[in-house]
Amino acid sequence: MELLHLNEHISCRTCLNCDKGANPSIEIKQAGKGVLLTEQSVQHIIIFLLEGEVTYSFGMYHNRRMRSGQALYLPVGYNFSYRAESEALLLFIRPYSTLQFCDCYSLQDLIRRTLDTGMDSPWLLEIKEPVKGYTDMLVCCIRKGLCCGYYNELKINELIYLFGEFYTREELALFFSEALSRDAGFSHYVMNNYHKYSTLSELASSMNMSLSSIEKHFRKAFNTSGYKWMNDHKAKKIFHALRAGDHNLKELSLEFGFASESSFNRFCKQRLGRPPGEIRKIPDYKNG
Repeated sequence: MELLHLNEHISCRTCLNCDKGANPSIEIKQAGKGVLLTEQSVQHIIIFLLEGEVTYSFGMYHNRRMRSGQALYLPVGYNFSYRAESEALLLFIRPYSTLQFCDCYSLQDLIRRTLDTGMDSPWLLEIKEPVKGYTDMLVCCIRKGLCCGYYNELKINELIYLFGEFYTREELALFFSEALSRDAGFSHYVMNNYHKYSTLSELASSMNMSLSSIEKHFRKAFNTSGYKWMNDHKAKKIFHALRAGDHNLKELSLEFGFASESSFNRFCKQRLGRPPGEIRKIPDYKNG
């Protein structure tokens, strides 16, 4: 079946309700075997692999495998690269608001459920039957040309509701572990904006806070200091850049705001345990 009002939808693409910009809230992507693609997570992304198999990297995770029928949560502010090991079809969902499973069940309610699995990979959700029906419907509508922002907003809310109904709190806590915080408003701003600033002082200024005040909020929200939190996330991005990219070390030191290559080397040794040249030589992780 085709859209009955296709002309209206075509004209709609020039209006504010159109959701076909650089980062639409819902998007399907196809990749041929061997194709390498990259993604910048300017907001949280839930990625469904509907067909095929991919090898992906972001942060401290390098060359991890994801197979058809699985979903991955990508935190905001990361460079994400993936290569199709076979013909692949992916669905990207980019929620703009905080995640609320229902009126009385929010993402923050999962904090007490967080478990230490000891896994050296992100937790992947298996796509259960109700969510499979949801993704099939979305792909069908997108391929028919439906790109309305109102529709996408409704579908994202539906997805979060399905998560809350058909997955255990333990599963969701593991899946969304990177987004969990005890101070939802503060952490939402930090997660969506920290990558714009090089130092904790700059982040504090953007929030009209003193250093002592922002440190208190970091302790409450993330159970660590703001300085350590910022540097930990910076280290993850550097690790990904070293493992997945081919920029020389001088270029990378400038990109990440270091005054010299020697200070860049010291940071890598302190935060990642090795100088940058050695990090590039680490054997690839093998899984699944």
